[in-house]
Amino acid sequence: MNKERIGRSTYGAMGLTFSSLFFVANAYAAIIQNSNSDTLPDAFIGDCGVPGELTACVGGWNLDNVDVILRDEDGLEFGSFNEASGIYSLMTYGDNFESLVNGDEGQVMARITGKDWPVGEPSAIKIVTGDSEVSHGKPQNCIIGSSFLSPDNSEIEDANFLDSAHPQPVICSSSFQTHKRFKVAMLPASVEDIDEGDGHGIDLVFNVQDEVVDIEAEIALRSYQVFSKINNYTGRRLSGYKVIVGTGRGGEFKSASETGISNVLHLSLGKGEGASGGHDKLVYDGSDIFESDKLATFSHGLFGAPDKHFTSNGFFDMRIAGFDVQQGCVSTAIDACAGYPNPMTDGGLPELMASDMIYSTAALDSHYHETLGIIEGLPFGEWLPSKWQPSAVFFDDDNDPETDPTLMAWWDGNNWRGSYDEGFPVIDQSEIDWLAANPNGLYEMGEIEDVLNLGINYIIKVGNGIPGGTFTVRLIPVVSVNQTPPAWCTGFFGSCHEPPYGAATQAEEIIEVEDDVVSESEVDGFAEAIGLTATEGGGGCTLSKNGRIDPTLLLLFVIALVQIFWRQHCSRAS
Repeated sequence: MNKERIGRSTYGAMGLTFSSLFFVANAYAAIIQNSNSDTLPDAFIGDCGVPGELTACVGGWNLDNVDVILRDEDGLEFGSFNEASGIYSLMTYGDNFESLVNGDEGQVMARITGKDWPVGEPSAIKIVTGDSEVSHGKPQNCIIGSSFLSPDNSEIEDANFLDSAHPQPVICSSSFQTHKRFKVAMLPASVEDIDEGDGHGIDLVFNVQDEVVDIEAEIALRSYQVFSKINNYTGRRLSGYKVIVGTGRGGEFKSASETGISNVLHLSLGKGEGASGGHDKLVYDGSDIFESDKLATFSHGLFGAPDKHFTSNGFFDMRIAGFDVQQGCVSTAIDACAGYPNPMTDGGLPELMASDMIYSTAALDSHYHETLGIIEGLPFGEWLPSKWQPSAVFFDDDNDPETDPTLMAWWDGNNWRGSYDEGFPVIDQSEIDWLAANPNGLYEMGEIEDVLNLGINYIIKVGNGIPGGTFTVRLIPVVSVNQTPPAWCTGFFGSCHEPPYGAATQAEEIIEVEDDVVSESEVDGFAEAIGLTATEGGGGCTLSKNGRIDPTLLLLFVIALVQIFWRQHCSRAS
């Protein structure tokens, strides 16, 4: 792979081809679109089928190598999904779905998921075209998750995600945290027999059609932003990833540069393609669409500084965690992946590159990768697999199953610790046990899945003449040479130890005091006295900023216990 030619300027036969492609009187551009789009006057952008009926968007994502499965809240398979029509079986709250991407021999290479019903519906991926509300020069088309808007974000009065008369779909321009990204869980088959370096390709195939564009148009390529996360469920540490665009799948896959079609099929990182001004007053100024350190990042809530969306530093670091990313070319041919004039700016500068590959390079400095040396469990090291995700205590601060609980403490292998802003203090085990004793279940132990999930940003450009009417986006996990288990997984074969949680007396169970037994109703009484009941408005007992339980709550708890014991004593005396 010719990585050295990244950013080169090449005007030759290929360059002339691009010039003629972009600046012609009758321009053409291919289109990826759903086959069952709703085109009625009252339809939302991104609508498919009949509003309010069980019909998902289909036709853009090619499902020939995909099995779409519906599951109930217990994980049991039920019902069916019609890949041709998009019609699926009735779903209810807690039901979910997964789309399994298969390899040549039927092995499952990846699992693609979206939000559970009613926030999302099968098959996890849809196509949106013609969203003019995007900003900063981002494409008006996208490959995006199959989610729907909440009551807070929707334009309709009875909005409740899919549980609405006319659900409003999430589109390219939808606001922050509307679940635009679909998740690609890369599975063990994608790294089977790989000790180091490139794994096996995960092939997402899309249908594309030639289409005549406006006769006055000058741009002969149509751009699609891809909203996705790639998640490490391979069972191995990874040092990065690659995305390659081409045709065919499995053993027949060829990159766009290898088949000589990178002029009508290539990838972009949005460099030099940005604009200023509002969506209807865009001025293309040669800026970048995406910030250079936000092309491949882990959760900003874990790693990142305050910004317009986050009011505090990330739990583990104020620095962004992730990777630098570059564009490249698979073919080494001299005329492959040529540079071409920027069609959106005066003078055609900065020049763009018809690359068929993007790939991660160095890891960004953070407590994910960088050596800290003084805190047990940090850094995490190379990209963690799911079997090694760290354990943590979470607080459900709003009692809303559709929102993520707040991360309060994490297990470093020997101790529970607080956050970066707090200096990662050790939290006494007895305090963690009191949280576990919360009778309303506001606190619970779980795993920090977001350390597995890498949000990646890139653009696909398509033009007329792609052979066979399909193209393939190939995702490749890159296996790290370093497979050292983290500090909390030092058992046999890197197995992880279960953190101590709830070792002390559980408040919701019967409490024994010497020869006496306190009833469960009395437990509810002192639980209510210290503010742990849902009737008190939600929120309950919280950890203070230094990771310690508020001493006032402990005092109230002791007073409540004394009251109960005194009633027991008085009843015996009488």
